[in-house]
Amino acid sequence: MSELFVICEAVEVQEEDVRSFVLARMIEGKMEPWPIIVTRKGGKFLAYENACPHGGDRLDAGTGEFFDEEGNFLKCSVHGDLFDIEDGKCFIGPAKGQNLKAIELIIDDGDICMIDDTLTDEDGMHLEEPDAHPEVMITSD
Repeated sequence: MSELFVICEAVEVQEEDVRSFVLARMIEGKMEPWPIIVTRKGGKFLAYENACPHGGDRLDAGTGEFFDEEGNFLKCSVHGDLFDIEDGKCFIGPAKGQNLKAIELIIDDGDICMIDDTLTDEDGMHLEEPDAHPEVMITSD
């Protein structure tokens, strides 16, 4: 039987804001990072994989910025694709006509949850992401 997996509390995602999460899931016996975003529009919670359908790059390219300059549309920082928040459809850019991969959410007792049998109890933050850049530490002599 499938269980609810809690992503965060609903109060953590404000109206017309985006929160990103890196979940961990087991794929063919190997733990893989799964970057997702959760947003709220008109009181409705929406979630998408944090990957542009054009090239698979993270929408924010690791910057934490998900919106266009006016804050109306989700934006791919790599190629400038713009996506409608409510349905994830791209209307400008190389991914035009494609959709972000939607994730079904369940709101349960004030928590934003999902059901996915591949998810693990790990948060995925310690897993190396395929498009991650190495960290640089600057020290003084």
